[in-house]
Amino acid sequence: MVKRIQVKKAKPVLVIEEIRKNAVSSIQLGVEDFIMSRDVPGKEARAISAVRNLYSGVLLLFKYKIASLATTPEQARELIYVPGPILPEITDSGSIAWVPSPPSTNNTINTAQIEARLKSLNIYHDWTVIQALSNCRNALEHLHPTDSTSAIQSSIAALFPMLSRFIPQELGEHPAALLGDTWTTMLDTHELFRDAENAIKAEWERIGYPVQALEFLHTCKCPACASPLLQPARDDVENGVPIDSSDFQYECFACYQRGSLLDLLEYDFSLIHEDPFDEHGEPVCECQICNVRMYLMADGLCYWCGRQTVWPKCARCKNPLPDIAVLEGGALCDRCSEDDWHYQRGS
Repeated sequence: MVKRIQVKKAKPVLVIEEIRKNAVSSIQLGVEDFIMSRDVPGKEARAISAVRNLYSGVLLLFKYKIASLATTPEQARELIYVPGPILPEITDSGSIAWVPSPPSTNNTINTAQIEARLKSLNIYHDWTVIQALSNCRNALEHLHPTDSTSAIQSSIAALFPMLSRFIPQELGEHPAALLGDTWTTMLDTHELFRDAENAIKAEWERIGYPVQALEFLHTCKCPACASPLLQPARDDVENGVPIDSSDFQYECFACYQRGSLLDLLEYDFSLIHEDPFDEHGEPVCECQICNVRMYLMADGLCYWCGRQTVWPKCARCKNPLPDIAVLEGGALCDRCSEDDWHYQRGS
């Protein structure tokens, strides 16, 4: 029997970080093309380029995740290169053994193989979104473009919510850190903003944040980037930090800024309701029930815990009476009493 001499080919060097870099670059270019096609008259054709770049960028991001699960470069190569065929070979004993061939040195796994690996490795993805983007791309590249520009843009926009979950959940990164300014641009799209807003609202409700406080929170914005997407800090929730303490922090969904939520609420509430030039008492005070300074005297309502009080009001200006006036049975607030006193002296 003639013994075959196998010449080992040099294995390709797999640099996982290059896959990540190319994925991010493609997504950034895709978003840039998408915004231009949407906002610049005469640039609608850039939506085609956006579809191609985003589609390839997301597939590369999937490949990066798949390869990152490997513990060795050889294993990473086996995960993302096309596997070789399993062929029969004669062993030394003369029996037949089926032996897998080494993976391809040139071709990485195709779209169907990426999907199969995502499923088998239990990696989060929404393949219906990817398939819709693929169908859109195929229609543009191989057929006459039957999709209107708005339909193309809709296919692209539907991809964004999936990325907002995949990046932190599977890559352990914040989207703003991975995609830079592109993430802010993505947040401006209606679908992702709505998806993020609903998810954040559900999270506040899940941890039992007071309804009144939650309603006011929707009017607050991040001091750093002015985004209204403020979510509870995950580690504070997990560590059981009391939600009514200054230690409990919010985290901005857009820029990752953190701070004391209670301090932010009290500051914004005072900013809205207090007039520094009005010497007539304090319209906002500390609630006697929850000790949060969000009790609005004019409404007799705490906008944190929801405590409501029917408070006696001045017979003239209709502002709440101070405690001492109520105890003394007076009908006028201090300011109106003083005005009344000056009026009587003048007369």
